[in-house]
Amino acid sequence: MKEAFDAGALERGYAFLDDCPEQFLQALITLPVGSLPERVHGLRAWRDSLLDGRFPPPGTWPPPEIAAPARLAAESLGFLRFCKGQPELVDAFLRDVLVSFTRQASEVRAEIATRLRTLEQLERKRLEKQESQAVTRGPRKRKATHIDEVMLARLRQQAEREASQRTVTEDAELIARWGERTREWAAISDVFGDLGELMGRGWDLSLGVLKHTGWTDLVRLRELVRQLLQFADIVRTLGRWHASEAEATLAETVFLPMRRLEEERREVWTPHVPAEMRGVERSGELARMLPVEAVNLGHPKLRFLWHARRAERALLSYRVEGLEVERTLVERESEEAVEQRRPRPQRGPIIAVMDTSGSMHGLPERVGKALVLEALRTAHAEKRRCFLYTYSGPGQVLEHELSLTEEGVGRLLSFLGQSFGGGNDEASVMARVVQRLEEKDWRRADVLFVSDGEWPAPPHLSQMVEKAREAGTRFHGVQIGNRGRTGLHAICEPVHVFQDWAAAGGW
Repeated sequence: MKEAFDAGALERGYAFLDDCPEQFLQALITLPVGSLPERVHGLRAWRDSLLDGRFPPPGTWPPPEIAAPARLAAESLGFLRFCKGQPELVDAFLRDVLVSFTRQASEVRAEIATRLRTLEQLERKRLEKQESQAVTRGPRKRKATHIDEVMLARLRQQAEREASQRTVTEDAELIARWGERTREWAAISDVFGDLGELMGRGWDLSLGVLKHTGWTDLVRLRELVRQLLQFADIVRTLGRWHASEAEATLAETVFLPMRRLEEERREVWTPHVPAEMRGVERSGELARMLPVEAVNLGHPKLRFLWHARRAERALLSYRVEGLEVERTLVERESEEAVEQRRPRPQRGPIIAVMDTSGSMHGLPERVGKALVLEALRTAHAEKRRCFLYTYSGPGQVLEHELSLTEEGVGRLLSFLGQSFGGGNDEASVMARVVQRLEEKDWRRADVLFVSDGEWPAPPHLSQMVEKAREAGTRFHGVQIGNRGRTGLHAICEPVHVFQDWAAAGGW
């Protein structure tokens, strides 16, 4: 009888394709390197490793002579640091890597074929020379020389071995395709640190950033931030601590009294448990009956007596006892470690207020922009929001939420390219700041006010700030220039006075 047709056998045979991302399926099917299961598992190893910011371990598909040029190109570009946790970027890079594998496989096959032809020619010459020597030693007909299958297989193995030992170089096409992008990302990363790695994902965005008129100032501002270490200390103090339920939690272990039921076992000597014989007794059980009673059962007359004795449970029987395990539930008190989870504390958002009046033009302007840049770097590195207000004369208040998106970076660069000039209207900007502090997402924010302080603080402005301060908001001031007590001191506490002009003198 023929076996029944298994309709699921074909599907099970290709189940490994489920591990292959759909966008790579067509390329893997036509790739002339290894078997299809090897290609799928190898690609998965490459993708998972790149997403973790590293190369796949040695021995992973494809063979080293095919994978080495792509690996060398990625190392030369410093590409791995941009890959971690970025599936779209890794998938785009892997598509070009598969093309590189195909290209290298073609080159290896061509080199093997060339080397094999050379080895065949050398082998034929050797055979012909051997045949000529044999003919000269004795009179016989000259035989035709040819290479058999066994020798051909050996020559092919030698050609493949020599091809695998060839010197490999970086894949030039991969470097040409990804070199410019990687250089752009590296330049942005030098300015933004960890933020630069995030910016590198938007390929068109990175090129636009470098071509923006504010980019040159941004690079110089980053250098200024490196020199002015007090900026980082000031920004780190901003934002009130609060518990974040969205973040990872810290575990505390405490000991609490607990009452629990536990099973207790004890052994008890119990009659009729067939374990040990302890004597003779009377009973009606056949299993423990003595042999003398069994004799009566076979006698034609005495068997009636046996039935009578059994009914009266008077048969002589062995007395047996044994240990029996009794199980009981007992309530006990104990202290046990209990893990309590508490949200990890984190700082609140940052609201920066920047004076862009005419008195801030020049070096104070650049110092203020450097402070804003450091606030943005710190906020994004700690996953905090950052909002910027710039103001000058009446009605000239601009709002920017600084974020690492195409719009947010564009707003930052526009601000950095802005030239300062105009009057002062601190009351208007502080009214907007206080209004924002009343919103749910900004209640735990602290305010960083950057100005030269060359303006008086009207009473209603001080009252407005005092009301927000009573709600918990802290107003940090950075006074650029030592002009004594200014209007900034009337609304901010503390006030950090910047007068390190020598450090910023390279402008």
